[in-house]
Amino acid sequence: MLEAHDVPGGYAHTFSMHGYEFCAQVHYIWDCGEGGKINEFLKQIGLQDDITFELFDEDGYDHMIMPDATRVKIPYGWEGLQRNIEAAYPQTTGLDDFFKVVRAIRKEMANLPKQVHWWDYIVKAPFFPTLMKYRNATVQDLFDDCDVSIEARTILTAQAGDHLLPPNELSVLYFIGLLGGYGAGAYYPTRHFKYYMQRLVSFVEEHSGAVYFEEEVVSIDVRDDAVTEVRTRSGKTFTAKNYICNMDPQTAAGLIGWEHFSRRERRLLEYDYSDTGVMVYLGLKSSYQPEKYGFGNHNTWHCFDWDMNTMWEAGRKLEVEKTWLFISTPTTHSPDTTSTPPGGHIMEIGTFTPYAPFKAALDKGHHDYMTLKMEFAERMIDLVVKHHVPDLRDHIEVRVVGSPTTNEDFCLAPFGNAYGSAMRPEHTTTRLDARTPFKNLYWCNASAGSPGIYGTVLTGMNLFERLQENAG
Repeated sequence: MLEAHDVPGGYAHTFSMHGYEFCAQVHYIWDCGEGGKINEFLKQIGLQDDITFELFDEDGYDHMIMPDATRVKIPYGWEGLQRNIEAAYPQTTGLDDFFKVVRAIRKEMANLPKQVHWWDYIVKAPFFPTLMKYRNATVQDLFDDCDVSIEARTILTAQAGDHLLPPNELSVLYFIGLLGGYGAGAYYPTRHFKYYMQRLVSFVEEHSGAVYFEEEVVSIDVRDDAVTEVRTRSGKTFTAKNYICNMDPQTAAGLIGWEHFSRRERRLLEYDYSDTGVMVYLGLKSSYQPEKYGFGNHNTWHCFDWDMNTMWEAGRKLEVEKTWLFISTPTTHSPDTTSTPPGGHIMEIGTFTPYAPFKAALDKGHHDYMTLKMEFAERMIDLVVKHHVPDLRDHIEVRVVGSPTTNEDFCLAPFGNAYGSAMRPEHTTTRLDARTPFKNLYWCNASAGSPGIYGTVLTGMNLFERLQENAG
């Protein structure tokens, strides 16, 4: 394995600062329980008793704070979710029809073959009527079809950072996939994401594998229909029978040479990237008690407007006071206390921001960039102080801020993207998979499968099965 960074994990890597350990971008995952894909993966390699997970609160793994300060809990199961929304806002409309469609799509998605060919749309279309109707639809389209009221729309899309797209751009299929995934169980690693990643690395090394850190691939040589070697920035050359490419496929195609790709393949590779954001990482002293302020074994999403599309437009203008905040408290999700000094806590605050302003400031100079980044972070902290923890600043011991250009720098994510290709309808039904024009090169990336840890595991397991079949 060739890793460009000095630590493993990409967006799931962990960095340390004055005794506090922060996971860069991942806060909770799904499908870790019995029968789930992540559980199945860990069983296959014998680590299911070593890498374990904690389930978020069943009555509300996410808490949605609305503009009128109403708190709506997102429980497991869609029946409970509908009850909670209607209890908070009795005037709500459209949820019966909405969840009827959601259930139908979820059921039909579960029955899809792993490989969908063009003829499947003709031969099998009658067996997937709802999926066919909404395959190119946005969440906004579904809301409009079902006449879902604004309060319910806001609650249902308050997990905006999990998609990093507003309803009028987000594929309804991705939306339902995530809603169903977390709705069946939201999890956090018992020993934090740092151990999860390090244990997988040690497993590779224990089984005759090697992981080379700080070896960024800068050249991929091909001859005829095969990759012959790759070279890294340090000047080393690596050869193998097969090559699995986890870097951004667009970036890799540029290293290979676009002339090696057909017109159809270039169209698939010319996707738009997902949006990005700013994260504020806070190490809090032992004087801070999260339960006093309503934090616990759940995440918190705070919306400052009734329309997520409007909030997204505000975010594009860096108007954080008019958009939304995500607040995660990892130290409340696990009994393991090794990620902080004794009694300490971690709070992570996130929101959407565009890449361009931060890139422009960075290009202008370090001072301009740091001024923009830190002033924006202080405005985010101001909102937490105003609405959640009035004395928050009294407890802050460590403050670290990550911007879109931080993502680009540390994770080689073009334009600081969070999820590879944007989860729009056009990147859903015509999405890259593992196949490349080369017989020994395979994509295995958020843009050539599904984003997130669940998506990484699912994509990797599917590719493993394909390689096993080819070897047989």
